[in-house]
Amino acid sequence: MHASIRLRTYLAGPLLLFVLIGGCAGNCEGLDENGRPIGEGPPPGDDDFTLIQTTIFTPVCTACHSGAQAPQGLRLDEGNSYAMLVDVPSVEVPELRRVAPGEPDNSYLVQKIEGRAAVGERMPLGGPSLDTEQIDSIRQWIAAGAQPPPTARLTQLTPARLISSAPAPDELVTDPAAPMMVVFSRALDANLLLDANIILTRSGGDGRFDDGNEVPVAVRVLKISAGGSALWLRSTTSLPADRYELRLRGSGPVALADLEGRPIDGDGDGAAGGDAVLRFQVAGIAP
Repeated sequence: MHASIRLRTYLAGPLLLFVLIGGCAGNCEGLDENGRPIGEGPPPGDDDFTLIQTTIFTPVCTACHSGAQAPQGLRLDEGNSYAMLVDVPSVEVPELRRVAPGEPDNSYLVQKIEGRAAVGERMPLGGPSLDTEQIDSIRQWIAAGAQPPPTARLTQLTPARLISSAPAPDELVTDPAAPMMVVFSRALDANLLLDANIILTRSGGDGRFDDGNEVPVAVRVLKISAGGSALWLRSTTSLPADRYELRLRGSGPVALADLEGRPIDGDGDGAAGGDAVLRFQVAGIAP
């Protein structure tokens, strides 16, 4: 009896392997593209960014780096952090990217949290430094290619949309010489960054944009991030106190579009097309 049980046990392993291999010899139904059963969670390391977001950026960094007044325009809340970090030049040392995929030592974020950046103080400013384990998790994520979280990967299936800006909507700007920045969920086609697609207008002193006395303001693209999703803009003249409207065209025969040629989702309805409109105020306008 015992010998029979041992024999069945001995044969069970090869037989099971044969069944598994044979079961995938057809169409592999029930398995994902990596050969894992559908519904099985991601393998370890497949979502490192979400862990960093929930354990470091959100509880620690957003104490300062959130909202319209985020230092250097760097917002580290969940909706903006990835797009504002990866392949985006740092403000303090523009020749360095905030996060350079595959290069933790050359990533300005790492230099700041390790306290070896050439400019400014160690981050987090005014609080305890990140511990070794936290820093290592950021370094490992960058070294592995700074992969986006699953939610960001899903945006690759949808049209590009405006996810962050400086100034923020309705922000009161106290430094009109500061460059403007817009961040999209996907890389844009740089060939479509035309004057007709990026329009800055001031209200003419009344705060409205529908009565015919608006004044066009010339604006130029200063630079575009290495990843192609962030743009820095500057007006060619000084901005007097007034309300302003920045319009990024997603409609018309030649509109802003992603690298696949799909117009931006400017109006946020989930479909390509529509203008993205950002209004802000330069300090000094009468209430």
